[in-house]
Amino acid sequence: MDLEVTVLKAKFLWVSLVVVLIAAAMPRAQSGTMNGAAVIRGTIKSADGSPMEGVAVSARSSNQSWTTSVFSDRQGQYYFPALDAGEYRVWAQAVGFEAAKATLTLGSGRVDQNLSLTPNKDIAQTWMQMSGTEMLQSLPDKTLEDLRGKRLVANNCTGCHTAGWVLQNRFDEQGWGKIVDLMAVYGSHGRIPAYGEADDTKQGSRLIRAYRDEIVTYLGRVRGATEVTSVKPLPRPTGEATQVVVTEYDFPRTDNHHASLIADGSDWSLGTTSRWAGRAAHDVWVAPDGIVWSADDQVPLRTTASLNPRTGEVKNYYLKDELTGLSFNTHSIHGNSKTGQVWLGSIPDRNFLMFDPKTEQFTRFPKPADFKAPVGGVVWVDVNGNLWATSNGGAVKMDIKTKRYSFHESAIDDAHGYGAAADRKGNGWATQPGVDRVIKIDGQTGKVSEVEFRALDRMEVTALDRSEAITKLRAGQNSAPPQQNTPRRMSSDPSNDLVWVSMYTGNAIAKIDINTLEKKEYKLPNDFTMPYSNITDKNGNVWINGMSSDRIIKFDPKTEKFTEYKTPTLGAEIRHITVDDSTDPPTVWVPYGRSNKIVRFQFRTAAQQQTRLR
Repeated sequence: MDLEVTVLKAKFLWVSLVVVLIAAAMPRAQSGTMNGAAVIRGTIKSADGSPMEGVAVSARSSNQSWTTSVFSDRQGQYYFPALDAGEYRVWAQAVGFEAAKATLTLGSGRVDQNLSLTPNKDIAQTWMQMSGTEMLQSLPDKTLEDLRGKRLVANNCTGCHTAGWVLQNRFDEQGWGKIVDLMAVYGSHGRIPAYGEADDTKQGSRLIRAYRDEIVTYLGRVRGATEVTSVKPLPRPTGEATQVVVTEYDFPRTDNHHASLIADGSDWSLGTTSRWAGRAAHDVWVAPDGIVWSADDQVPLRTTASLNPRTGEVKNYYLKDELTGLSFNTHSIHGNSKTGQVWLGSIPDRNFLMFDPKTEQFTRFPKPADFKAPVGGVVWVDVNGNLWATSNGGAVKMDIKTKRYSFHESAIDDAHGYGAAADRKGNGWATQPGVDRVIKIDGQTGKVSEVEFRALDRMEVTALDRSEAITKLRAGQNSAPPQQNTPRRMSSDPSNDLVWVSMYTGNAIAKIDINTLEKKEYKLPNDFTMPYSNITDKNGNVWINGMSSDRIIKFDPKTEKFTEYKTPTLGAEIRHITVDDSTDPPTVWVPYGRSNKIVRFQFRTAAQQQTRLR
């Protein structure tokens, strides 16, 4: 099907907050060189004098728009990379302890700053510091009824937000009932339904309504009148997981909401912040020149934006939607590394949208009028430059040379699609979370093949869950019965004939051979991590982001070992993860979904670790 390509000049909006930053203020690409550099180092101890490993230590200059964080090692020692001179706030945090804070002036030399952490006075303080994963693990599950209730909450109340946003609160059963009724019709984009719209005749999550009474009863019992009596925080980072430098860049909104973002997750004692003012970048992509580009499905005057990691400068670009007067919002992003072009999934018209950083122009690719399949939430550029996207009941492809759209239908024609990818041979892939399937589309013939995942054999699964009354609902990625895996987003290995799938409610990742379609699943170390997306780096390591765990996870397929790296921000709510393979080791980037931040993880080499005491 042919189409008319429309080229439009982008509207440009400069974020004045970061214009004052200059190249001299750039954070160093990798830490390690400390002789003569301005550095902060010290030791973290508990109140009894014992060294503490895995404590997050953060530093922020008063004239910069980013925060740098490191973690203490087995001896309790921490050290920052070379930092610019200036006034700094420094704080150390660990779940179960009150934060230790200091202010210091950094000149051209070294500053030693030891910090001591005091245990919290009560369990309520610790609860507010925990991630959604830790809260879910801490909830009662000694009885089968409690185990089932916890699973229903995890599978149906954490698809659009981290579990921590829900579970940090306490309501009686009636209060939880009102919230669950609202959530059944409250879209993931935060649209407030009209009065009375919670009626069963209106659209909403039919699964939430089906499990409504069980969810409400459980929440009223475990997060009601009484506080929890015990907590199960995850172990703090140890060993390799402490050898990381995390840079969290401010990514302010173009409207005024960011001005009211008092709590942004930097202070764990304040709990998980609201997404109302903190929702910005949904996905990110790193261009060959090191600039980080984003997709944004929320901010009124931003279709895409660039972040310069050297200066912290943010530039916003928007394409005006004539119907609303606001911008075309976008859900996902993937770039062409050969051309530098940025490809996006446009939400208002469900088409592919391209932005050229060289000309600062948008190009629209509208589908023909008789082409009904929408371009879904996730887009991917294959090795030939063709575009792939998920779609309901299949996948969509656009041939980059002819600009022709094609739709490739799956066996279940009403299955909701979400994740998409293309393998190194140019085949397209898409996930169908509600029916536990992944489809492959042959890049040459268009033939559709399917990979189906077996229902999980969990003791909390009942006959109701297996009945047609539930299975016919075919929910998407945000709600699931207890036995469902929910393959959410996926990626391809650029060096091997493999694709990887994040199993959101199955708490696993799955490896699929692109030739034989044979699959193998690997359970994540911690239940309720909620693996959302993944990406494979040049070394074959798979990087996974946990939606509720405030962690990114590295999986080494050779050793089948997982390593978890903690975010310095509470309630990060990460939906996407990507890698920059131009560095050694590769650098990982993620957007935070609740705090207007785009974040870089740099991993210290053995040589850099050896320089810490020089």
